Amino acid sequence: MKRAPIALAIVVAPIVLAVAGCIHVDAVAQIHAGMDRSQVATLMGPAETTTSTAGRECATYLVAKDFWSRVPWSMTDRYYVCFTDGKVDTFGKTDEKSV
Repeated sequence: MKRAPIALAIVVAPIVLAVAGCIHVDAVAQIHAGMDRSQVATLMGPAETTTSTAGRECATYLVAKDFWSRVPWSMTDRYYVCFTDGKVDTFGKTDEKSV
């Protein structure tokens, strides 16, 4: 009888840890043009990846889907935030085909 809770913990723990590290879609809704990097970092946390060119930097974030949009094989979306001269100029959901 004591093995059932342990087995359940082994199955559930990795899922909880994977989703807990993700940003919720509500944070993305608060981003707007003109924000600086520190304001975005406060909302979104550290970026998953970043790319830089002269005067422009783009960061990607893994964002948890809302409950009704989740399916077992797809629980997150990838979003981007691009900064020009340290301020947000574009942001949105990435095209999964290009990632």
